[in-house]
Formats: sequence, C-alpha cells, structure tokens
Amino acid sequence: MLNVAALIAVAVFAAALLSIFGALYLGASRSHSRGEMDIEGIKILRWALMGYVVLYVLLAITAFLT
Repeated sequence: MLNVAALIAVAVFAAALLSIFGALYLGASRSHSRGEMDIEGIKILRWALMGYVVLYVLLAITAFLT
C-alpha cells in the first residue's frame, strides 16, 4: 500500500535541503571561478550532493513501500 503522506514529506524535505545545498554549491562554484577555492572543494561538494540524492532516493523507496 502506498503511503502518500510519507512520500510527500520526503519530497518536501528533499526539496528544501537540496535547495539549501544547491545555494551552497553555487556559491562554492562562483568562488572557484574567481580563484578563491580549489577544485578539491567542489569535488567534495559533488560527492556530498550525490550522497544526499542517494539518501533521499532510499527514503522515498522506504516511504513508497510502507
């Protein structure tokens, strides 16, 4: 049975936190283009973003299956 409320909650939570993370990534990207930040910082943020996406996919699958 589909738990719509849990799926919506996961989607809203993911959208909120990914928008905050996206703003952080955008700022870091701009800092890198100005030469204020090394590419290693951007790579770390990319891995963290992928981790967030995987986490939210797992949460959505769990909400879908409960």
